[in-house]
Amino acid sequence: MNSILQQEFADFEIIVGNDYPEQKISAQFLGIEDRRLKYVNHPKNLGPIHNANALLSLAEGRYFTWLADDDGYLPNFLKTIHASLSEFDFPPCIFTSYLQGETYPGTSEEPNGKVERYKGNEFLRQYLLKNIKTIGCYGVFEMEYLRSLGGMQHIGNGHFSPYADNLLVIKACQLDSIIYINTPLVFFRTHEGSVSYSSTNITVYSSAQSELLSKSIEIFKDKRLEDDFQNNWSLLLKWCIDDYFCVMIRSGKLQLKRLFSYLSAITANTRQLQKYRYRILSAILINSILMIKCLTIDCLRSFRFNVLIKKYIKKIIKQSN
Repeated sequence: MNSILQQEFADFEIIVGNDYPEQKISAQFLGIEDRRLKYVNHPKNLGPIHNANALLSLAEGRYFTWLADDDGYLPNFLKTIHASLSEFDFPPCIFTSYLQGETYPGTSEEPNGKVERYKGNEFLRQYLLKNIKTIGCYGVFEMEYLRSLGGMQHIGNGHFSPYADNLLVIKACQLDSIIYINTPLVFFRTHEGSVSYSSTNITVYSSAQSELLSKSIEIFKDKRLEDDFQNNWSLLLKWCIDDYFCVMIRSGKLQLKRLFSYLSAITANTRQLQKYRYRILSAILINSILMIKCLTIDCLRSFRFNVLIKKYIKKIIKQSN
């Protein structure tokens, strides 16, 4: 909150959504007195996504964004956002780069001319390639446009919703153009208590990935994106597989049954594209990616495991053919 109140641009409101019913908060409780602050003490725990959308429903400004309680803005975040919105005739959304670490830096970088307008399809490709670094929910959206998207969408079967911010970026790429500030103006704090940094719940990640892939099919079919359907699908699938193995490594556990179930789900998700007119992603490509990931995990380098994987790949390729 202090990182917002210390902004060089001062025309804003802050709505604080307290999702901890056991302790009400107020200006007196926090020791922060400012007329731009509003407090909402939820009578029950809503969860991060419903809390986020509750705040969106209460906002009154023209533009809107979220900020989690362990992250922050660099001092010229809002000033740079406002200048870029004015320069590009107030577009529906604008994204910035970010930095991450344990300690808030408290200083700003000047944009240095790194404010660019992308076509939606170009932005999507660079985002999926990870050449564009941004956090979807920390983008700044025209409020009515964000509401038309449904705000943040919960995906997966867990309390937290990995990929909700990714889905928000992917939806925005249906726009004709997107503004991107390639300067880290948001601070994403990484620490042991942050869910996205520490969670080892592989089930939540795999269920969220399944929903993300299914919902992205419809978005990738948009007339402005359909020419890149194959590439976008391949890149998103690789992103999901990368994340799955990162979480598996983080957990320090390997269950062959769960891994094979994931392989089956990925293959089934790819095969469902047969009902569309798009060319199917090769099962060989999928499993080549998986094999590379498997070989990076020391505990998986036994001869027996490699034999099991090779036999399973042959089975998948046979089914796909």
